[in-house]
Amino acid sequence: MRADRPSLTASLVAALRALYTALPEPYRLTSDPFAAELVPAILALPARGAALFPGAAPFVHRAVGALSLGLSYHVALRTRAIDDALREAVAGGATQLVVLGAGLDSRAERLPELAGARVFEVDHPSTQRYKAERLARMGARPRARAVARVAIDFERDRLDEALVAAGLDPAARSFWIWEGVTVYLTPDAIAATLAAVGALSAPGSRLAVTYTRPGRRRAPAWLDPLSRVLGSAVGEPLRGMMETDAMFAALAQAGLERVSDEGAAEWAARSWPGDTPADEWERLAVAERRPGATSPG
Repeated sequence: MRADRPSLTASLVAALRALYTALPEPYRLTSDPFAAELVPAILALPARGAALFPGAAPFVHRAVGALSLGLSYHVALRTRAIDDALREAVAGGATQLVVLGAGLDSRAERLPELAGARVFEVDHPSTQRYKAERLARMGARPRARAVARVAIDFERDRLDEALVAAGLDPAARSFWIWEGVTVYLTPDAIAATLAAVGALSAPGSRLAVTYTRPGRRRAPAWLDPLSRVLGSAVGEPLRGMMETDAMFAALAQAGLERVSDEGAAEWAARSWPGDTPADEWERLAVAERRPGATSPG
């Protein structure tokens, strides 16, 4: 990661959100009007083109899906799934949103459901500076009651100390988003972060976390090794793949109990019937801090 810009993966994900904001329904599952302005101009070109030629939406949808081996489908569906889980949590009484590894996420600016909530965006300081400057240039204003940007390195810094110092209230119900991050972390860093989430979560708080299962993609056999090589080359090596049982064991160790576990196939069945992604890039686990759960040590 360069000191003056966000990670490559954060930019690519934002570019795909911009594309699926520009495409008409039924492909537009959610709207991120800021995404195209948060990425370099070249990455915004597909979204600009899609907006100019809405009649080509089916072709663009399938062509980008084929070229990205289903990643574009996954990002669009994942965004909608997490937005829905967030809305459910806010309706259930959550008053704080914590976005771990926030990247170019703009939920604080685009979701009206956060009007009464405090948002804590946790990420590398270079990404936060870049995003804040771009949003200010657009004149974007948060819909959330307050937004705090918390600078942290997940491999080195104490998440609990940083969040409490930023004003997080452990006695208030929270919703945590950890999207597209765990695959880049060591098992120890994942466990430490989950322990902090459990310790800072009041009963009823929920965490939505993505994870990648090894060897689950039905893409060519060379894809996973190539992904590892490319990830290392850009400073984002893949280190945290895990199976479902391992993920929920780690969540249980942190005092968080299973609510749901889904992937793109389940999301597509609800949103794009007959257009199911052939590959699994990640799954989304949602877990809740239950009353009386033992706090992680």
